[in-house]
Amino acid sequence: MFSSSPAVHPDGSGRYVRIGVRLTLIILLGLLIARLYQLQVRKHDDYAADADANRLRTIEIPAARGLIFDRNGELLARNRPSYQLAIVPEELPDDDLDTEADEEYEAILQILESLGPNLDWNAVLDMQRNLHRSLGWWDYRQILVDNKVTFSVFEIPYSEFVDLLIQIGVGDAAAVESASIEEDAAAASMVSLPDLNQPLPIEGLAFLIKNLAQTRQQGNSSEPFPILTGLSREAAFTISEQSFRYPGSRILDVSVREYVYGELASHILGFMGPIPSSLAEDYRQRGFSPEERIGLSGVEAEYQEILRGTPGQRTVEADIFGRVGRTIDEVAPQPGRDIILTVDIQLQRVMYKVLQEMLTVQDAISGVAIAVDPRSGQLLGMVSLPSFDNNIFSEGLGETYTRIIEDERKPLINYAIGGLYPPGSTFKIVTASAGMAEGVITPRTVIVDEGPIYLPNRFFPDDPSQAQEFVSWNHHQDFNHGPLTLREAIAVSNDIYFYYVGGGYPQTFLGLTQEELAQWARVFGYGSATGIDLPGEVSFSVPDDQWKRVNWASSWVQGDSYNMAIGQGYLLATPLQVLQSLVPIANGGMLYQPQVALQITDPSTGRTQEFESRPIRHVGLDRVTLDTIRLGMRDAVNAVEGTATRGQIEGVIVAGKTGTAEFCEYEPALEDCRRDEEGNLPTHASYLAFAPFNNPEIAVMVFVYDGGEGSTAAVPVGTAILDAWFTIKGLGSLETGAG
Repeated sequence: MFSSSPAVHPDGSGRYVRIGVRLTLIILLGLLIARLYQLQVRKHDDYAADADANRLRTIEIPAARGLIFDRNGELLARNRPSYQLAIVPEELPDDDLDTEADEEYEAILQILESLGPNLDWNAVLDMQRNLHRSLGWWDYRQILVDNKVTFSVFEIPYSEFVDLLIQIGVGDAAAVESASIEEDAAAASMVSLPDLNQPLPIEGLAFLIKNLAQTRQQGNSSEPFPILTGLSREAAFTISEQSFRYPGSRILDVSVREYVYGELASHILGFMGPIPSSLAEDYRQRGFSPEERIGLSGVEAEYQEILRGTPGQRTVEADIFGRVGRTIDEVAPQPGRDIILTVDIQLQRVMYKVLQEMLTVQDAISGVAIAVDPRSGQLLGMVSLPSFDNNIFSEGLGETYTRIIEDERKPLINYAIGGLYPPGSTFKIVTASAGMAEGVITPRTVIVDEGPIYLPNRFFPDDPSQAQEFVSWNHHQDFNHGPLTLREAIAVSNDIYFYYVGGGYPQTFLGLTQEELAQWARVFGYGSATGIDLPGEVSFSVPDDQWKRVNWASSWVQGDSYNMAIGQGYLLATPLQVLQSLVPIANGGMLYQPQVALQITDPSTGRTQEFESRPIRHVGLDRVTLDTIRLGMRDAVNAVEGTATRGQIEGVIVAGKTGTAEFCEYEPALEDCRRDEEGNLPTHASYLAFAPFNNPEIAVMVFVYDGGEGSTAAVPVGTAILDAWFTIKGLGSLETGAG
């Protein structure tokens, strides 16, 4: 029998193989242990965070917006509940590339179809306007073009393009200027835009929503964005009950703004809306969510940060289907602070009513009424007509919004601070102040109105036929005022007197220089914004020789000073600027910055913060100058020959100054300004007044566009406003003395 033994390599290599295998296993085991250590220990927090990110959702809790009250505690703006249909990008089905169908698009289409009768004409217009605002006009149009969706367009001159987009809240001027425009449209100075007044087919809406959802997925894809606002409670519950059939849809219970007095105070309070696409990044960096609504005009915009409050956060668990489970953590929101305004809503109501009635009588397209406290600059009331109901911006933008945007009178503009007009004879208080301050005249200086004066032509001074005629308003009625002092000239608003003061007359009277007249206009607030705490204020440079050389390529002449002295020519101002020029005359010389906010109140703590009056400067007039001008204004109302005798109020001494300013309304067909049958230019009507005379507590400015004579169209409105004020106060400021 034979036996065998294991083969042994003479060099012992088998042993080394076994050792190598063992070492390899040990090394692999060590690596596995090290990897497990890294995963389980060192990377534990990272993976736990990732797991929480998949499991947890952060939901922003909006803060209750602060309320707005008038000076007497009357509620002007509050919050109320509303319902919106929203899309949650991450809950929409992904598009399966292996199929021809677009699952994401189909899901959105089903959501829209589920709305049934709730998706009516106005709902479609509301939806597409919201999408237009969120996407921007260029992307909105391009998406429809790329997907071969038929849509209506309209053409608009490029010169109006920027203004339109800013007006509807799509963007600002800088963003619009940088936007792309088709070459042929640019060459023709016309831009083709989607017509938001014509509804899109439901397929077009679905494509727009899909693209917006894809854009939002690049950020917080779990945050819903609304596509339809203003749903009724019943419709919201019905849709919510069926939402499990339509992944990606969600009903939001939100708070919207309600303005108690609507169009009565819309230009003061303003309105809210979605963040314009051009400002989205700026607001994101400031901590705003993409779907948050912000103040876009008025007090809502000016005090956005104060009214907004601080949103809270709720952290919740969610399953793989996106369904929200239990709450893990919650940080309560901090409500916005309340604002009390200087405005008196009772006075505001009267101002609106009497101004609207006068516009109807005069068939005027627009008008302004403003009231301030001359002792502090506090705004008591401000009406700009035409107005609008700011409640329409709280929810769906339907046909009413369309009418507002298409209205040629542009009711969204606050003409009290956004309209520029010649001040007319209301400017004479500035000319009078300048003449007295510069020593051109004294209270006893007499200038004779013997009829029109003729300013010699500087190139043909000896040729009377070349002289330029300057008339006073009374010459059109075939009478002269004769010799006048400054006080009398103010009372009867004689133009001849102020021609002499503002520009002098060759060889006979040395008047103000154009530099002096321009400088005093600036002292009284012309040429710069008043600084009122409302957005949208405009201003216009005070014209002088340098201004005319730059803008008209010609030098200032004496006739320009004549025109400016009576508030005509190149001089333009807002109604608020004109009223601001009256304030120093009324209060003894102090120019104040107009003020809308009176007090801020924190509802959580009860703490209040008062806004103090903001004096700008003393205009530097002595008592004699102020008294002379004030007496002239008192006579304008109370003397028999005054131009504002309709301004008298029983028991209250009123001082006032009328204004009637010619303006040019260009008629393309005539290639000239519009004129009446006798060749006269149309005129704006205005009126400045303060009362009581001895201790003024209210000053008013009334302006009626194309209203005719100030004494006829503006004085009755101003009188009704003053009368209402003293009635509201219980006639607590009656005067009996002549002062």
